[in-house]
Amino acid sequence: MPFPIAAAAIMAGTSLIGNALNSAAQQEAKEEGRAYLRGAQSQSNSAYNNIINGIGSYYDKRGSLGNASDAEAYRQLIAGYSPDEYTYMPGKFEGSEFDTAGDRSKYINPYYQQIIGDAAAQVQHSAAGAGVGRGSGAAQAIATEVAQKDNELWKEANQEYKDERNFQYNQYSDYIKNMQDALAQRQNAMNTKLTLQGNLANDYYSVMDAQQSDKLKALQDQIATNSTYSTAMAGLY
Repeated sequence: MPFPIAAAAIMAGTSLIGNALNSAAQQEAKEEGRAYLRGAQSQSNSAYNNIINGIGSYYDKRGSLGNASDAEAYRQLIAGYSPDEYTYMPGKFEGSEFDTAGDRSKYINPYYQQIIGDAAAQVQHSAAGAGVGRGSGAAQAIATEVAQKDNELWKEANQEYKDERNFQYNQYSDYIKNMQDALAQRQNAMNTKLTLQGNLANDYYSVMDAQQSDKLKALQDQIATNSTYSTAMAGLY
């Protein structure tokens, strides 16, 4: 029965040829699909690169109030800032001659002796006019008047001593206050400078961070899109 055998062989051959043709068509279709995806991926990457470059161009044109030099200047200002520089530390009041045991003699009325003599003479004259003469009563009256006048003059000298001490101490206190006020003004000026310099530095870093964040987001989207294309092409093998 040669015919049936020959027919079967022919049918088998035909089937193999058909399968091969089908397989070739499928491979060709897959290759076309991969080529299409590669082209789309290339266009996508080109678009993302344009976006990233556009972000850079935008921030270059936008700029910032501060720059890298401002940020470095701010860092140096902070590193060199010392609050102690704006605190006045006064020394001890140099008034040793004004201690509680200070010498009041230089404050005694320069006419001390004359005043005492005049006081004694006046009492003696009054006593003589009263008929007391030079007795013990007159001597006692003179001694009392002289003591009172001496005490009075001493109190005046002591008050002058205190007044001068207070005057000098007040001058010293005013000097301290003026120094503290001047340092406070300098510190306020320094704090203002720090604030303004810090604003420039913060603005610079904010813009830099925003630019980096926008570029990173675009790169992340690009990576995710490329991953999608890679997965799709893997399915065509």
